[in-house]
Amino acid sequence: MSFDENLIALRQAVTHTLGVIDGKLRNKANKSDVLTTEQIDQRIQTLIGSAPETLDTLAEIAEALGNNPNFATTIAEELAKKATKTRVNELEGQLSESLNALTDAFTQGAATIQNSTQEAP
Repeated sequence: MSFDENLIALRQAVTHTLGVIDGKLRNKANKSDVLTTEQIDQRIQTLIGSAPETLDTLAEIAEALGNNPNFATTIAEELAKKATKTRVNELEGQLSESLNALTDAFTQGAATIQNSTQEAP
């Protein structure tokens, strides 16, 4: 067989295979088996209505969260605004230094007051 003959045979085989696939797909999609949008909505509502009461809380949770479709993003952004552990440690160090300075000032002040009262006649 020549190259052209092989190419023609291959094209015919592919065309035949596509036809078989198309026919099988058409047989699968029986129009009477396809649900309408209304039927699908009704089945979903029936499923929701038959859910246990604990699942009803999902609507309450969604409402409490403001029905925010980007809730995870919103929370991540808000958390990003909070202090990091490094920043908390820095602030803790600064606070510790400030408290030590304040303690020293009170100690010195108390000593000054005590010395002045002892020196008074």
